[in-house]
Amino acid sequence: MISIQTVVEEILYSDEEALFALSHEYMNLSAYAKRIQKACEHKAKKQVQMPSIIMALSRLQKTVQKSHPLVRHIALDSITTKLPLAEISYNKSPSLMRELKSLYEHVSTDTDDFLSMTLSTREITIICSERLVNETLQKFKEEPKKIERGLAGISLSFDEKYYNEPNVTFSLLRKFAVEKISLAETISSYTEVIFVFNEKHLARVVEMFSKDLSTRTKEHRS
Repeated sequence: MISIQTVVEEILYSDEEALFALSHEYMNLSAYAKRIQKACEHKAKKQVQMPSIIMALSRLQKTVQKSHPLVRHIALDSITTKLPLAEISYNKSPSLMRELKSLYEHVSTDTDDFLSMTLSTREITIICSERLVNETLQKFKEEPKKIERGLAGISLSFDEKYYNEPNVTFSLLRKFAVEKISLAETISSYTEVIFVFNEKHLARVVEMFSKDLSTRTKEHRS
């Protein structure tokens, strides 16, 4: 039979705001216990008393301490910026898929350019340097559904140890959410995440992540 402690923990960890409040010790335990009592009973499949929930929350509060249990510090090896960028979106079609195969051969890129393609279930999105937009558009006969210019990208590189660890992308994305900065695209690879957004936010975004550069990287640069 599932314990009350486990039930309360499951509910708490699905509620980020409550988890943050508990970890910083400004949660009203009685009020929150009352709020989740029915959910606890549903999960436990039995009646659950308020004191049991409060006791479980009190125990959890000691384990989460002052840090945010879902957000972790990611030590970055490098930060690279790219601008100006543009986003071109198409509805996915067989003809576009055929043309897409030779896009890199059609577009003249150099080492400073950026070109990335994302294939979803319904759309094809191309993120490229603004100077490549016209060449890219000439490649396809179909009209794009959207062209967005004036974008910038920030590439965050980190150690491969993070690949199998939880909440890495969440912790990086959360910084954008806190600052209310919308994202045009998120591109990830083995040891790198690239975020694309309106270039007016570039200075703020660089500032957001500069403090996360690893000590080893800072010493190497100095």
